[in-house]
Amino acid sequence: MTWDVFERTLEHVSFLMKAGTQKEVSLTGIGEAIMHPRFVEAMWRVREVIGDNTLIISTNGLDMTPELAREMAKANVGVYVSLHRPEKAALAIEMLDEARVARGFNHAFVDSSLDWAGQVKWHVSAPRAQCGYLTNGWAVVRQDGSIDACCMDAHDLYPVGSVWDELGSLKTRATGLCASCNFHVPKELAEAA
Repeated sequence: MTWDVFERTLEHVSFLMKAGTQKEVSLTGIGEAIMHPRFVEAMWRVREVIGDNTLIISTNGLDMTPELAREMAKANVGVYVSLHRPEKAALAIEMLDEARVARGFNHAFVDSSLDWAGQVKWHVSAPRAQCGYLTNGWAVVRQDGSIDACCMDAHDLYPVGSVWDELGSLKTRATGLCASCNFHVPKELAEAA
């Protein structure tokens, strides 16, 4: 993500925080956030915009360093470590523990797996449930500034907007991917479609 897209995203975040409709930011998605050359600066910039609200990331731990773990602790970032590469995740967990970073584990690929709304051949073990993204009005900002209603839209097939849209104009909604997803659209959104 370029810095201008990131800063414009933060304008939307700030707007939503002030409106009271957003309470957290997750620097995660398709890819590894800590690989961004300006990740530490980005983390602190988000903290500046959201204040004491929740800031989390998810990482596979491949690029974790003791210095980065300490910086995350200072910024009060919650970290979820994906366990799909245990030989790397174990080291990352040790570094995060040493720095006293609040953390959790992501093992959904084993005990709550999905087939990305039918886009990949994968065993589905996740319980059928209401979509958290649609229920909570979450969205995913992609590196090019397009916005998707769901992280499963890995190919940006159904964008709901762009960071360049007017502040306050963006609304998440059910998309074509929802029909093949294990999660279901909340009743009130299904009726509106």
